Amino acid sequence: MSQETHIGSLSGGISDEDSKLVDSILNDINSSSGPQQHQQQGQQGQQGQQGQQGQQQQGQQPTPEQMKMMQQQQMMRQQQMAQQQAMAQQQAMSHDTQQKMNTIQNNDNNSSLVDNIRAEAKNIMSVIFLCILFNIEPVDNLFKGVGAFVNEGGALNMQAVFLKAILVGIIFYLIKTCLL
Repeated sequence: MSQETHIGSLSGGISDEDSKLVDSILNDINSSSGPQQHQQQGQQGQQGQQGQQGQQQQGQQPTPEQMKMMQQQQMMRQQQMAQQQAMAQQQAMSHDTQQKMNTIQNNDNNSSLVDNIRAEAKNIMSVIFLCILFNIEPVDNLFKGVGAFVNEGGALNMQAVFLKAILVGIIFYLIKTCLL
């Protein structure tokens, strides 16, 4: 570098943080050049920390390298802000989506039960009809005619109840497969 420009003599609206970053980059670059330039960089760092007032009063333009570094810094800040905004939007969308899914599941559970009952109404009605039919007195009298299904008190025993349940199951199966 044949020409050096002090940061304090540069104009432009950069913040203290930006000027510190530029100072540290220049210090790193100049630390490999020799001790004289390192002392000059220390003076430049002090001038950069005094604020932007001196920079704006001088009216000089930054070098192309410094402009490039400032543009890169600006681009990095913009990318970080865009990433943060994208993450915030993603989190908000995720939360909204989860709430909608919970609402849909609750509605599906309620409506699916009603829909299942409607779809199985024929089967349900068939079972109800068969249970009523097998528990009326004339059917009980048919079972009482067989001595093995009556207990000592004259009522149907457990064998008769079991046989009636098997008959209800068989008749329901026939109705479901053949008629429904």
